[in-house]
Amino acid sequence: MLGDHGSFRRYILTAMVNFLAFYSLWELFVFILPEDNYWPTVSWAIAWFIGSLQAHWTHRIWTFDSSRDVRWTIPTTMALYIIGGVGSTACYYIGTVAWGFDERIIFLVNSSLWGFLNYLGQREIAFKEVNTSLLSENGKPSE
Repeated sequence: MLGDHGSFRRYILTAMVNFLAFYSLWELFVFILPEDNYWPTVSWAIAWFIGSLQAHWTHRIWTFDSSRDVRWTIPTTMALYIIGGVGSTACYYIGTVAWGFDERIIFLVNSSLWGFLNYLGQREIAFKEVNTSLLSENGKPSE
């Protein structure tokens, strides 16, 4: 049911847990902060940052079962999340403030788009398993 480690299916199942946490944080900050102008966008950005920290660990353990060193995975996933955070916050702002769409619909569309892009980045960069064995003189892994 879960799929293989690293599969998109496993990513989606883990992402559903992360999404619930992210959405709950966003709703909390929408409730706490003022309602007008750019404040829902600020709520998005805060929830994205906090959710990114949680998502690193859930995807590291549940999605990818990665053995890569955390000295690589934490900065790399945080760099991916910063790129995603800036891009998704800009898209959220454009969708809600500039175009005037409903903030919850934009939340769903935006988090789906950027979630897929995150999966690609995590699979191909942050958690991609690499062979760290020494190469022999003929360029093949030593035994």
